[in-house]
Amino acid sequence: MASVLKVDKLDPQSGTALEIGTSGDTVTVPTGAGLTVTDEVKTNKISPATGTAFALGDSGDTFTVPSGVTLDVASGATLDTTGATVTGITGANLVKITSGSLSGGESTCSITGCFTSTYEIYKIFLYDWNGSLGNAPYLRWYTGAATEETGAGTYFYAGVGYNTDGQGSSWSGNDDIMQIAGESFLADADDMFGWEGTLYNPAGTVMKKRLVFAGGAVRSGPYTFSTNGTGEWDGTTAITGFKIWPSGGTFDSLSYAVYGLVT
Repeated sequence: MASVLKVDKLDPQSGTALEIGTSGDTVTVPTGAGLTVTDEVKTNKISPATGTAFALGDSGDTFTVPSGVTLDVASGATLDTTGATVTGITGANLVKITSGSLSGGESTCSITGCFTSTYEIYKIFLYDWNGSLGNAPYLRWYTGAATEETGAGTYFYAGVGYNTDGQGSSWSGNDDIMQIAGESFLADADDMFGWEGTLYNPAGTVMKKRLVFAGGAVRSGPYTFSTNGTGEWDGTTAITGFKIWPSGGTFDSLSYAVYGLVT
């Protein structure tokens, strides 16, 4: 048989099934040639022809996973939607932006580039926060690439709390920092400060930025205390990140995570 077979159509000799090649064969569609399948392709695996990346479709295409189908992303895999618009998700509507930890000895922790216009609401989680000294937690915002906003009297904050000694811990301020808890927590190795905040529309440039938060730790006594509050930065520039640090000493440990909320 000739090495080149030119035909306009291949049909099965009998029935409705057609097989090309034999087990172990390689069938190649060369560069520049197009393979069009109008109805259905069945395969157990799709891999890039070269390298480690391939594109699925072109800009403007729509891929539909029909009702009843399970899309299983295996443990250890990463489904990266950074910069994408995710719609129609209910329930699991938090998209992880970044996370990390400090091992100890650092005096500050800066998380930059975590807030964009992709999401209008962000959740910030701080946990395993322990310090070398008893201290209160402070926060400042970053704008632009990493400009720390340090203006005097630009941070307004207020909150209330309660502790297991029956004491209240209301606090407020108008400073160059935002204090995100009303009491100083102990430096005991087995106690942590845990905190979560909700930041609204950080990329907006019309309204000032609003943070609402809650948390708790152990203070001297020792007494467990709660903290609930809110803060506003007196600026309408887009916020891109934040800095946190203890009022005294250094971190012994800290973990953090930032999520965007799909609305």
